Amino acid sequence: MSQPVDLVAEAALLRRRLDRERRARLTAESVGEAATARLYETVRQLQEAEAELRRHAEEQELLNDLLRDVRRDLDPEGILRRTVTAVGAAADVDRCLVRMADGDNIGPVVEQWTRPGVAPVEPTTALPTALEHLCLQAADRHQCLRIDDVLDDARLPDTDAAAVRDALGITAYLGAPMWTGDHLVGWLVMHATTPSTPWTPRQLTIMSGVARDLGAALLQAAAYQQKEAAVLQLERADRVKNELVSTVSHELRTPLSSIVGYIELLREGEVGELTAQQLHVLAVLSRNSMRLQLLIEDLLSLARVDAGVSLPPCRPVDVGKLLEDVRRAVLPMARTRDIDLGVTNADAVPPVPARGVTDLERALFNLVTNAIKFTPAGGSVLMGATSADDVVTIRVSDTGHGIDARDIPHVAERFYRSADATDRAIQGTGLGLAVVKAITDQHGGRLEIESEVGRGTQVSIHLPADEQASDQPFGKRVAPSAHPSGDR
Repeated sequence: MSQPVDLVAEAALLRRRLDRERRARLTAESVGEAATARLYETVRQLQEAEAELRRHAEEQELLNDLLRDVRRDLDPEGILRRTVTAVGAAADVDRCLVRMADGDNIGPVVEQWTRPGVAPVEPTTALPTALEHLCLQAADRHQCLRIDDVLDDARLPDTDAAAVRDALGITAYLGAPMWTGDHLVGWLVMHATTPSTPWTPRQLTIMSGVARDLGAALLQAAAYQQKEAAVLQLERADRVKNELVSTVSHELRTPLSSIVGYIELLREGEVGELTAQQLHVLAVLSRNSMRLQLLIEDLLSLARVDAGVSLPPCRPVDVGKLLEDVRRAVLPMARTRDIDLGVTNADAVPPVPARGVTDLERALFNLVTNAIKFTPAGGSVLMGATSADDVVTIRVSDTGHGIDARDIPHVAERFYRSADATDRAIQGTGLGLAVVKAITDQHGGRLEIESEVGRGTQVSIHLPADEQASDQPFGKRVAPSAHPSGDR
């Protein structure tokens, strides 16, 4: 009897074990399925995030390409044309256009692009009032205006929606204001002309990104054009001024030469004996006529430089003879002012290539007369020349008042008068050293000034001794001087 009982008990135990194993297997399968599901969801989310990052990177790369194309040059019309073309194609829309701000209103269409087969908007077509109101509201918030369906937008009542559809021929509208600081420049706009899906994040990114930079690009281009127009206007005015100065100077030169000639005839007694008072008057007339002649010659010299008159070929000029000729020409002026005028170290200097002895003589004449004017009676003016390292240097030094260091950088500017010249009422126009510098530059040389107030001034013209070098910038041949440089 005990054996059957044992068998029943053992069978029951086996059943319980099988049930436990079955439940454990079901639990394991359930946990495995949940883990697999969670893993799958994680992978899916990672893939979506990766796709989103890739999409953002592609959109940013596209936006950067568009912005580089927008800023390719500073022509406003070109900027607008390239923008609507590139944005319209990249965003895959039916129409892309730009409207400029007109005060507190939205102005006409200034540029547009349309997909083939899509009719353009008439540039003068005004926005319907309701749509313009929504655009201005969005602009105040610095936001895009997005209308996915013109006929099904709560902000547009039925009559207004129909007016927008009929006026612009559109089914959807996307516009972004172009701000630069606090200035509203205009609007970049996209149109859909056939029923379509809502505007995509890609289209919104392109629209907002390009509009943000387009306003600044247009203002920058407009400012550049204004400056360019101002420069052209100034250049035209400068040419007219140069032509006027040249014409007037030429017209004055002939009658003045006649006046000077008759003054000399009178002083020489060709028309009869003159009294001492009459001779004094003629002497005053002669001095002032000479001043006027010098002014005219200075103006003509600068006019030739400004007009870019072709220069004659270089030929060698005897520096010693040049210095002696100038000394003889200004010696009467020096004696009248009790100035000792001398020449030193000129004979040993080799000839210097020049584009005409007249110009170099003119430059040297201006330097010497300038030195005499600024040297008190009893002082001295010394002309000299040296040669070293294929450079000929002509110097004019004086024992005059000297030049203030603040004036040195400006003394060769046209019509500049130093404070000392003004205070001492020394006559002059401020053109003498400007002419010297212009002639020096034409010969590929350099003008240098060394001066100390109360001790005098030395002005040096450094000229290349090589004919070919006279056509090159001087700085490439000679190291800059250690002395303060400038022009008197």
